[in-house]
Amino acid sequence: MKRSSLCLFLSMILAGCSNQDTAMNSVAPNLYPDQASLGFKQFSKQCSSCHRPPMPNQHTDLEWAGVVDLMQQHRAQAGYGAMSDGVKKQVLLYLQAHSQQGESS
Repeated sequence: MKRSSLCLFLSMILAGCSNQDTAMNSVAPNLYPDQASLGFKQFSKQCSSCHRPPMPNQHTDLEWAGVVDLMQQHRAQAGYGAMSDGVKKQVLLYLQAHSQQGESS
C-alpha cells in the first residue's frame, strides 16, 4: 500500500513538471514549517523549479530518502541540474525533520 502511494505521488510530481510560471510553484506563506531555516530555503528553491513543493508531512523520513533520490535523477534528466551533495543533504534533513515521524505535536 505504501509503495503504491509513493508511486502515485511520484507520478503526479513527474506529470506536473514543466517550465511553469514560478508564481504557480511558489511556497504559500505560513504553510510550511521552519521557513527561516537553510533547509527550508534549499527545499523551496530546488523543488519549486519544477512543481509546487510538497508538504514535508506527506511522507515518513524513510520515504523521503527515496523521493529525494528520484527527484535528483529527474532534475538532472529535465535539464535543471542535479543538486550538490550538500544541498541534497540539507533538503533531505529538512524533509525528514518535518516528516510524519519527525513532526512534533
